[in-house]
Amino acid sequence: MLAGGFIEIDVLGMMWGMIKIVLLPIGAGLIFNKLTSGKAKWLQDAMPFVSMGGIALIVAIIIAAGRESILNIGVLLTTTVLLHNVLGYLLGYQASRILGLSERDSRTIAIATGMQNAGMVSGIARVIGKIGTVGLASAICGPLMGFTASVLSSYWSNRNTKEN
Repeated sequence: MLAGGFIEIDVLGMMWGMIKIVLLPIGAGLIFNKLTSGKAKWLQDAMPFVSMGGIALIVAIIIAAGRESILNIGVLLTTTVLLHNVLGYLLGYQASRILGLSERDSRTIAIATGMQNAGMVSGIARVIGKIGTVGLASAICGPLMGFTASVLSSYWSNRNTKEN
């Protein structure tokens, strides 16, 4: 249907947006750790909570911007995101086992495969100006994948691997 169609993409703008979304925060975090390592324990202890608060704020903004879309497709979107997440766990685990990896490594790959980067998708959606539509999947995915990964990790933590 879209063959021959043309979508104009500002490559440099998109690359700068990705640098701002990914590289600058990582660099700032590394510099912060280097400068405060052992000097401000209370600040380092507080940063995970600041980070969680920031993520919650971003998700709230995305959901508010896409309110109408969520009301129209919320159940379908949530079901699709959940299916994508669970299939990531299953396929990551099964492929690892088929390739002969250990139980422990297979569990690790399953979690890594199922945990997609919803934060980056949110940032990309913001950069291209589609936070209220494209960003909704990531806003739903982030909390959902955190929940499912916690459930799966808890389940596996109560079951020893064959190597144990």
